[in-house]
Amino acid sequence: MKCLNIGVSIIIGVLLFFVLLFTSAEVIAYNINHYQWQYERHDIPEQTNMSLDELTKVTKNMIAYLKDSRKTLDMKAVIDGKEQEVFGEREKSHMVDVKKLFVIGTYMRNISFIILVIAIGYMVLRNKKLLTITFSMVKYVFAVIIMLILILSGLLLIDFNKYFTIFHEIFFSNDLWLLDPKTDILINIVPEIFFFQTAMIILGIFVVSVVVTLVIIEVAKKKLIRHYH
Repeated sequence: MKCLNIGVSIIIGVLLFFVLLFTSAEVIAYNINHYQWQYERHDIPEQTNMSLDELTKVTKNMIAYLKDSRKTLDMKAVIDGKEQEVFGEREKSHMVDVKKLFVIGTYMRNISFIILVIAIGYMVLRNKKLLTITFSMVKYVFAVIIMLILILSGLLLIDFNKYFTIFHEIFFSNDLWLLDPKTDILINIVPEIFFFQTAMIILGIFVVSVVVTLVIIEVAKKKLIRHYH
């Protein structure tokens, strides 16, 4: 029975972890205000020879593409005073791979959330004692996850380029992500500093969401314990 409780707690913790992490990433990845802030902060209009309005238009199309509400990245914008196609074939091919990650991530997050709702709903209706034990143990699972996140954050601060490269080598089976700033505008729109600061913000949102979740779990656990007594 103890092994079952531990197993359920680990599964619940891992599912919660993925739901919170991917949702934290979505909050930023689909937020046009975040991109505009980064563009102004790092002089991206100057780097790309595009106005902020043109960059915003392109970015909104990119976000729609990642959400799978736009089928291609074929688009034109005014660059260096001339209207032209924004992305080359290499950039479009890379973004196909990026989009797959977002689509798969969204699907997995939604499935994880459904499983969580069903599992917690079942325990609420059928086995409140198991739910109390699960709530008690999930915080230890999250403690391990937070520790790993802090280690990851430290590694990113020490050598972001190294772990940024490792990330791409793990999740992409080709080298299309290796873009040339002289010919590929995508790497100028979202340079490495953009990814570094975005990753830090996502991890920050994730940590806050974990803390809030743990507080909710602790309150719910106390109510369940009072219910028994």
